[in-house]
Amino acid sequence: MSDKRWWTLLALLVVLTLARVATTHRVFAQTIDESAHLIAGYDVLTKRVFTTDTMHPPLARMLFALPFISEPEPGAEPRGNKLLLRNERYTQNIARARMGNLLFFAIGIISVALWARRLLSPGAGLLAAALYACLPPILAHAGLATTDMAAAATLPLALYALTLLLDEATWPRAVALGAAIALGLLCKYSFVLYFPACALVLFAMRRRFPIVKLLVAAVIAVILVAVVMPPRGYIAGVLQVQAMNTDPPKAILFGEVRKGGWWYYFPVALFFKTPIPFLALALAGCTRKREPALIAAVILGIAMTGNINIGVRHLLPLYAPLAIAAAAVRVRWLVVACTAWLVIGSALAHPDYLPWFNVFAGREPQRVLNDSNLDWGQDVLRLVRLARDEKLPNLTTSLATNAPLDQLGLPPRTDLQALQPVHGWLAISELNIALGRDLSPEIRRWLDNLLRGKQYRRVGKSIRLYELSSPTPAPAPATDPASLPASR
Repeated sequence: MSDKRWWTLLALLVVLTLARVATTHRVFAQTIDESAHLIAGYDVLTKRVFTTDTMHPPLARMLFALPFISEPEPGAEPRGNKLLLRNERYTQNIARARMGNLLFFAIGIISVALWARRLLSPGAGLLAAALYACLPPILAHAGLATTDMAAAATLPLALYALTLLLDEATWPRAVALGAAIALGLLCKYSFVLYFPACALVLFAMRRRFPIVKLLVAAVIAVILVAVVMPPRGYIAGVLQVQAMNTDPPKAILFGEVRKGGWWYYFPVALFFKTPIPFLALALAGCTRKREPALIAAVILGIAMTGNINIGVRHLLPLYAPLAIAAAAVRVRWLVVACTAWLVIGSALAHPDYLPWFNVFAGREPQRVLNDSNLDWGQDVLRLVRLARDEKLPNLTTSLATNAPLDQLGLPPRTDLQALQPVHGWLAISELNIALGRDLSPEIRRWLDNLLRGKQYRRVGKSIRLYELSSPTPAPAPATDPASLPASR
């Protein structure tokens, strides 16, 4: 295959996949993290302020905020929502913010293609890129204004650049490696852990260590990072993530809510959130190609040591080496069958890539995983549209979102109050059901009595809509009534 044809096919794959993701931008409301990323990026671009939500480096966030750089200061809190509501064009604004992530999706696809081409063959490079571009977790987070896709894209880019340097240690390749490392460092703090560990695998497999050029690459990376943000701010951000790992948010697995999570959370999430044909090809390929297999094992192992168990999204960098391993399979009928299965299944999942689970999760995947694996607030706009189309007179709501509900067009509503009677239309998120049941045994019994056996409609994949014809009796509360959790 000629280079020109190879690049033409890769470009076609990238363009079609980006267009596919772009069609989801106006379907979904903001997920819980998006407004924070947007306002943090806005503050960096307009004021060079790096102290707004320091849990993430600034680069991806700056891309999300770039379309808003000429907008006036939003002022009162919540400032991110104020930007999204600017000129009463919420869906257009959320789509504008999400466009920036398409750049990282393109980088991810191209990096996987080039890396697989280097390790295997030109045809395998295209196959690996196609497999990667059809994965629902990748498609989901490529369509949001969040930093997880940036992490998934920049790690394979940096590892590909390191592979080139180890194959032929030239100064241009050392400079390229330094730039790639800087890009990864500026997109996600997890890069600080993942890249050095994966690099050790490459050093061990290649038995090469061009120390002078590696040191130059490291210096270039440090300089580039320092140009973008103050070193003190970067270190403070890393320390804040470490503090969160020490005192993590609640995690949900198999219906249990726990602070601190489980050591096996990410293997479980990987199994249920990854298409079966991809898993089959990746496992088969790992027996043939040790380098991507070991890199994937290192990434999974590092993830398993962490306590922040809030979604498969933190494991997205794993999919690049797995896609390369999958492309190494030489049994043609298996490759054709699994690829066709993956492509068709991925197409059928559109546009609901975020809450997608494979068949092993069954019909109630909330019993397996929740949080950003299923319910991240994305279906609020669907609820708004349904309420408008069906002219619902009012709503009681308990939604896992920080979206500006009263400005999006919902009918008159009240927040669901724990241990209080409820009647009429009730919209409640799967995540809030899980977290609400964990608040106390009393609230668990009340929620079970409120919802068990009642008919409901699904709004998207994450919201239940009930019509409760008569007030549900409530026990005498042991404490003052309180709203159920509304966000994570």
